[in-house]
Amino acid sequence: MADAKVNTFFISEKISKVRWVPEQLRESERFLTGSWDMPKNFLRIWRLHRNQYDGSEYNEFVPRCSDKLAMNGDVTGIEFVTDDTAVVSCSDGRVTLFRIKKAVEEDVLLKEANSELLHSFIASGKCSSCSSISVYGKDVATVGEDGRLNIVDTQAHLAVRRSIEADSCSLLSVLYVNPQEVLTANRMGIIRMFDIRSSSDGSATTAFMTSCEDEKRCNYVSCLTSHPTQPHVVMAGSEEGSITVWDLRNPGYPASYLSAHTSPITDIGFHRSDPSKLFTTAEAGELWLWAQHPTMSGGVHRAMEPSTTATENTNPWLNGERAKNRISVTALMTDLRKAINSFDTQSSKIICGSDSEAIYFVDNVL
Repeated sequence: MADAKVNTFFISEKISKVRWVPEQLRESERFLTGSWDMPKNFLRIWRLHRNQYDGSEYNEFVPRCSDKLAMNGDVTGIEFVTDDTAVVSCSDGRVTLFRIKKAVEEDVLLKEANSELLHSFIASGKCSSCSSISVYGKDVATVGEDGRLNIVDTQAHLAVRRSIEADSCSLLSVLYVNPQEVLTANRMGIIRMFDIRSSSDGSATTAFMTSCEDEKRCNYVSCLTSHPTQPHVVMAGSEEGSITVWDLRNPGYPASYLSAHTSPITDIGFHRSDPSKLFTTAEAGELWLWAQHPTMSGGVHRAMEPSTTATENTNPWLNGERAKNRISVTALMTDLRKAINSFDTQSSKIICGSDSEAIYFVDNVL
């Protein structure tokens, strides 16, 4: 990996979510951002344009907003259903389906459908935040602070196909493992699996708890992801900044526990085209690369020793303490002093959204 290059663009909005717009056969030059904690929050579509100031001290490309739509609260999730259709969750307890109308000059955001109120508190009747979404095919799983899990059909104008009272406390993250199983994570650090196609009462099929350095306190799960080619390998980022790994074929105890950031992890995910690369962001303003290589040169935050040949053909994330000997950690961004809330990858580029009201582009990450 060549030295990573970071470009910063200030946009005067705190960014909660960011996603590249998918493109076929070429790198995308468009991306979506959602804001939070602003007097008025927006979903925006941006496009990278070649910088008219030609010089080595300037960035080659600069982002320009093509269109924006106002949201009724904080944007809490953006996920693409198709290459030009995205579902967006909001703190008003609803999800909205948007279509991107691509053009040569200015792209346009079109609102296709708006869901009913998916999350609300029974006692007060007030809406609760839709805290996380996950997409599998045409279906969207949503969880909220009311402890409810909903399965929404994007091909039926966001009609609710299944609604489950999944938990008695706030749910912070949701993840599709396969077409019929969904994971939810709550504020107590408990992860539950639900069979959404079962005709039962919606009880969890299994439950397990994240690890914590302090056994006397809970460690809430802030984000979930699964391995792109081995979906039974699930990872959770936590409040204390650690990563806990499970093998869902034997979820009774964690397969690995890795100390990582010193602040809560805000996002975790594998590179979209290179499953040997994992990225994490944290509230302290950090972006780390976890690479499944025995050694790395340049910018290594924490070097791990080469692995033994006995475990060469095993997923290194499942090796417990030996995982530390097969993974190298590189700090791509540090000490921003404001949380990096979201990131997305494509090719050798990463885009990040932050509370510093800026967008960060990190190049040469592969």
